[in-house]
Amino acid sequence: MDNADENVAVERMWVLVRKRTANGYLGVLDNEPDAIAENNEFWLGSELPFTAKHVINIEERDANTIALASQEPRTRWLD
Repeated sequence: MDNADENVAVERMWVLVRKRTANGYLGVLDNEPDAIAENNEFWLGSELPFTAKHVINIEERDANTIALASQEPRTRWLD
């Protein structure tokens, strides 16, 4: 059950898709979150899984986003 007294941060984030997986996608965050404190797991360049239900908008890729998605992520998602 959700705790009504607990602070919950909800924020839209930009994610560059790195690859399609059996359960959805694996991407890398492309912006800094404002609603949470900086940490070692969830920040610009962090890799994370997501599914189609998490997508609000899609923009066409270009040379810049392809290059960014190809870089080594700040942190890798561990299954």
